[in-house]
Amino acid sequence: RRAADGRTEGNLGLIQALLSRLFPARCLACGRSGSSFCRACLHTLEPAWEVRDGFEVGSLGVYRGPLRRAILRIKERNDLELTRVLGARLGDLLRQRGLVFQVVGVPTSARRQRWRGYWSPQRLAAALGFPMLRAFQCLGDPAPRKALRGFAARRAQQSHFAYRGRIQGTVVLVDDVITSGQTLKHAREALLRAGASQVICLCLARVGVAS
Repeated sequence: RRAADGRTEGNLGLIQALLSRLFPARCLACGRSGSSFCRACLHTLEPAWEVRDGFEVGSLGVYRGPLRRAILRIKERNDLELTRVLGARLGDLLRQRGLVFQVVGVPTSARRQRWRGYWSPQRLAAALGFPMLRAFQCLGDPAPRKALRGFAARRAQQSHFAYRGRIQGTVVLVDDVITSGQTLKHAREALLRAGASQVICLCLARVGVAS
């Protein structure tokens, strides 16, 4: 389960590849054999760019149905093929902008990363095919918002992020799902403080209505 180093992650990818030969993947949307999310169904998603709290966010579609199931498999089962397929699709959305970017995933706490053994937003960022930033950190260990109420929930939303060093140019910040946008907002502000001239946010799915 853990992927603390490149060797362990490579072994996991090899195991998943062997299993896919023995038990061919089926598309989460149509059930067709050959891929966890086939090309035809990828084209049925509803990609969009929108504005949340004054910053721009791009996403592949609404958090429901097959896209929701795919994201849960990436987060809970560490599905490397789905990470690659959906990450590449995010890269296509980003290339519509016609520029070269630096990319980074929204970091999780060190404790959660050790427990899960991987950092799914950073893996999605790596699948985009752009230069990576690797010195972004989440400080502390904020509690899951769904487990809290009122002031405690608002306080937990204020995750503390820090980038070690300085950044130049435009950065793309990657996460799996945008709901309220608070996590992206705080992570984005940290990258701007580190010197980024602009931060564009990119997610697999969106929840809620754009502001």
